[in-house]
Order: sequence, then structure tokens, then C-alpha cells
Amino acid sequence: MNNGNDIYLDVRGQACPQPVIRTRKALEAISEGVVTVHLDAEASATNVSRYAASQGLAVNRQDLADGTIKLEIIKGFSCAIPTPAAAAPATAAAPAGTVVYINGRCMGRGDEQLGRLLLKAFLKTLLELEVRPQALVFVNSGVHLTCDGSPELATIRELAAAGVTILSCGTCLDFFHLQNKLAVGQVSNMYEIADLLLQAGRVVTP
Repeated sequence: MNNGNDIYLDVRGQACPQPVIRTRKALEAISEGVVTVHLDAEASATNVSRYAASQGLAVNRQDLADGTIKLEIIKGFSCAIPTPAAAAPATAAAPAGTVVYINGRCMGRGDEQLGRLLLKAFLKTLLELEVRPQALVFVNSGVHLTCDGSPELATIRELAAAGVTILSCGTCLDFFHLQNKLAVGQVSNMYEIADLLLQAGRVVTP
């Protein structure tokens, strides 16, 4: 292990979840120092910042003139933020909980209109259950449901207010050009999603 060494990472152009994975490995390699990360995607910058914050580390951001996002992650100094229990990442909050994995705008296969009605009813029913899921994970076209204009937005916001973690795949938001339209929950990445699914006590796909 290196002590007091600073590390520079250039992850521009790298697809999710590589920026988070490389940042995690860099932070694990030092006991004290600064990891400087250069990124070119807002979703990646958000994911890296959230990961660092979940580890109780301070993050300084600077937007450079060429469009590069520069993050300085400080580890091991007194300016690091102590990690309170409430700041733990969603994947550590209730590893035995149920995760609902939503990968489209319809429930089941067949008629699309029926599928949308079924998914609407499913989400509303989650609000009525005594035991709610730990998290809802939205991927592929499912991310439309967490964005402006979604007919299910009010229901998903109620679930979030009730303590359900709402995560939307950042790569999927980018693909559908919805980066600036997310209206509920957080942008996530494949590293966090895979970790959450593997730790879950049960995964439900409607």
C-alpha cells in the first residue's frame, strides 16, 4: 500500500462502470492522499462523487474550460468527512431487502397498452403494502418512468418519500438523452446496480 501518494486518473471516454471501479481501486491503493479524476460525462462525475461521499471522503469539483470535469477526492486527512451511519450507500442499508428491477415501461409481455396499465397498478400497489421494497432500480427504457413527463412520476415520488431508494441507470439516461430530465431518485451505475442486486435478499422483475 502506498502512503501519502497522490494519484491521477483520466477516465474520459470510459463507459460505466469503469470510472467508479478505477476510482475505488485508486482509493484502496493509498492510505492518505488525493485522487484526482478527470471525466467528461456528468453521469460519471455524479457516480464517482457519490461513491467517494459514501466512503466518508471529501470531494472538490472543478469544471474546466475544455469540458473536463475534475474531481479531487481527499483521503486520510482531517478534512475528510466522518462517515455517519446515515451516509452509508444504498447497497449497505439493508442487504437482505427486496429490490424491484424495472427494465421497461410495461409489465409482462404482450400488449403494450395492457403492460403499461399493469405496471401502473403494480407501482401503486407497492405503496399499499405493509412491507415495501428496499429499492427500485430502473434500466433500459424503464428510466423513462423516473423522468419528467412520466405518468408514474407521482407514484414513484411517493415511494421515494416512504423511504424506498430510487436508482436510474446513468448509461440508459444518456442513451435516451434524458440526462437532464431525471425527476426522482439518483443516477446510478452498473457497479452499484450489480452490487445491489447481488446483495439483495430477493430481486423482483415485474
